[in-house]
Amino acid sequence: MPTWKRAGLLLGAGMAFIAALFVALHSGLPQRAQFTGRVEADGRAIAPELNVMAPSFALYTLDNRLIELADLRGVPVVVNFWATWCEPCRVEMPALQAMYEAYQDKGLRILAVNLGETRATASAWAEQMALTFDILLDPSQQIAALYQLRGQPSTYVIAPDGVITHIYYGPTSEAALRGALAPYFAA
Repeated sequence: MPTWKRAGLLLGAGMAFIAALFVALHSGLPQRAQFTGRVEADGRAIAPELNVMAPSFALYTLDNRLIELADLRGVPVVVNFWATWCEPCRVEMPALQAMYEAYQDKGLRILAVNLGETRATASAWAEQMALTFDILLDPSQQIAALYQLRGQPSTYVIAPDGVITHIYYGPTSEAALRGALAPYFAA
């Protein structure tokens, strides 16, 4: 086979592959939440993805209070996964603290889930960063697994009805959080 024909076939195959990939990425997987999470008896999909109910969890805070995500329905919640050794986590914490200070009186809850570190380590870091929102401990990283964590930091904005509206992989900014929370705190 002449070189020009082989090159044409390879080019055509490559273009077909790119077109198929484009279609697959833009059309998505139907009922994807059924594969990445679970479906409740009432038909609600629960998964760690956009426009689906957030998986519920219960964890203890630094001061040993049990917080259950399901108990926070009715208010917007930001769930952030972090670790003390994670430099991008350190970079984004002031944005989370600023949002908490701006909206805590209007009901915002921020749940910062520490990934597998000791209470003493997480507590010292939170004190150093002057964080006043809830710091939760996930010592065995079961909640990180439940949320199919891709890395840290990862941040989920959850609407008052329990649906995930925004996901940020990597550090987020105050402006991004303010935009995601704006519908709940419009003047």
